[in-house]
Amino acid sequence: MSASQTTRPSAGKKIAVGAAVVLSAAALVTGCTRAVDGTANKAGAGPRNNTAEETYPNLLKECDVLTSDVLATSVEADPLNIMSTFVGAICRWQALNNSGVLIDITRFWFEQGNLDHEQDVADFLNYQVESRSVAGVASIVMRPNDPNGSCGVASDAGGVVGWWVSPQAPGVDACAQALKLMELTLQTSA
Repeated sequence: MSASQTTRPSAGKKIAVGAAVVLSAAALVTGCTRAVDGTANKAGAGPRNNTAEETYPNLLKECDVLTSDVLATSVEADPLNIMSTFVGAICRWQALNNSGVLIDITRFWFEQGNLDHEQDVADFLNYQVESRSVAGVASIVMRPNDPNGSCGVASDAGGVVGWWVSPQAPGVDACAQALKLMELTLQTSA
């Protein structure tokens, strides 16, 4: 066959390839679906936790509950060395602390969540969990088996609110920093 000649797949090969594509697509669609119990609600249509705004006014500030300056200071970083990396259902930042350690900071607030669920998840993940009161609010401190010393705090406040501090190197007191962030969040004055 010369360079100018091309081969064309036979009709049988075309049908076989087409059938394989259709079967693969069908397998993908059915393999990624499943039924779940419950009732779907449009965003914002579910029951609101209306007492949260009165009791914990800082919660409703979402990712702006604490300024970048306060976040940086809480993890011993220069306010010029922090940046927001994600804003959505959770909020994330990264900061370079004064010792040159990169620290990931995560905040979440689930209006319909509860501390018992966070405890169950932490237990399932084999975290060390300590019950504690933070600013008079029932809370848990969670320590995963992380060589860098990550630490999270979740509190029963208008749903469940939490902070995780995850250093990228050992030597940082992440629990003290997460607790400080939670104390600032639970302040009752805005």
